[in-house]
Amino acid sequence: MSSDIANIISIFSKFLDPKVTKEDKFKSIEEIKKLPVHSYKFISKNDTKILKDLLKISKIEEISKLNRENPFENLKIFGTTKDPLEVTELQEEFDRKVTTIKAENPEFEKTIKKAIFISSIITNMVDEGEILQKSAQKVIVIGLDNAGKTAILSKFGGRLGINDLANLKPTKGVDRRHIETEGSDIDLYIWDFGGQAQYRSKYFDKPEQYFLQTDLLIYVIDVQDPERYAESFEYFEQILEILSTLEEEPFVLIYIHKCDPDLKRDPETLLNIELLKDNLNQLLTTYDCDYEAYLTSIFSLITNEPEFSKYIKEVMRSTDSLTSPTLKKVEGLGKTLEETMNAVIRLSESLSKQLSELDNRLRAIESGAFQMAQSGVPIGLTPPNDMSAPGEHGDSRTTVLNELKQLFEKKRKLNL
Repeated sequence: MSSDIANIISIFSKFLDPKVTKEDKFKSIEEIKKLPVHSYKFISKNDTKILKDLLKISKIEEISKLNRENPFENLKIFGTTKDPLEVTELQEEFDRKVTTIKAENPEFEKTIKKAIFISSIITNMVDEGEILQKSAQKVIVIGLDNAGKTAILSKFGGRLGINDLANLKPTKGVDRRHIETEGSDIDLYIWDFGGQAQYRSKYFDKPEQYFLQTDLLIYVIDVQDPERYAESFEYFEQILEILSTLEEEPFVLIYIHKCDPDLKRDPETLLNIELLKDNLNQLLTTYDCDYEAYLTSIFSLITNEPEFSKYIKEVMRSTDSLTSPTLKKVEGLGKTLEETMNAVIRLSESLSKQLSELDNRLRAIESGAFQMAQSGVPIGLTPPNDMSAPGEHGDSRTTVLNELKQLFEKKRKLNL
């Protein structure tokens, strides 16, 4: 069995119920395709029965052929009858059954869509997919076109002396680079995703080629382009949904970018930052992501000692077993970040000075409600229920934010 096939089987096995099958029994992809659908750990016995009774489906290969967007559409389940009246009656009966099943099992359709998605990946992956051998960490960088993704990577590469990153040009499609430095533990695959619409649709057509085995996701949004906030959030949510379906759990770094020095006290920019923070918090909480958010500028991109570095160090100090999946996942990334942060800290001022300056800015803002940070200093995406109590400064902030959110939602619905 080739290493590529073995790697595909290893990845796919995480979706299977260990009580039903074991990874080491598979010798080919064909064996997996012939497995019963109840081999999936997320499909219940009741789901299996419905699939068999309603859709005449019992194997992984069979479910991969359904329409993922609408699993119950265009199904040839009416035998060989050609009588239009009989076909209509059968279709109406089928539709009634589907309606009843959806009402009694609200999660059924979502579960089936996931099964279709995973099954179609395994049936197509051998010829079309590209799977990394996991000696290196995979970092994906996403955001709309002109958000500043490539500029961030170039600046970062320049600070660390990594020429492959320092000389990046604006991305068309996906720019994949293997970053490995002599004399250190830095070993990364960095996937810089072009943000133009024509490229985004390609990522979603064959997500297995782009999002499997992701260790770190960097999402960049341009604070100076409020007209595209809705578009950016929609794109980000689509990616989070795919990662969730693939059961990938990368750490997420949010860069609210282009917070340039001349904008740090601009009222409109401050309102936009609050709006972004509020929406990001809701979105990331929905998908239960581990994340940190930063205000960044091309003029000052890297922080003194980011909380992300501390997070990784705490994980590495964990008393968990060395075979823990979480430790395995972050071990290489932790080493990489420690190397990086050691270099960065030597270039930066003390954290206490930054916090002092931050405090002065906060006091200078009349409402006292906005949290502003220097480039790279993590900002809190505070849940709505943590806002100020009635009668405090938070009242005016809440009113403004609610109005902005309503406008934001209306704009999104109009698809402007």
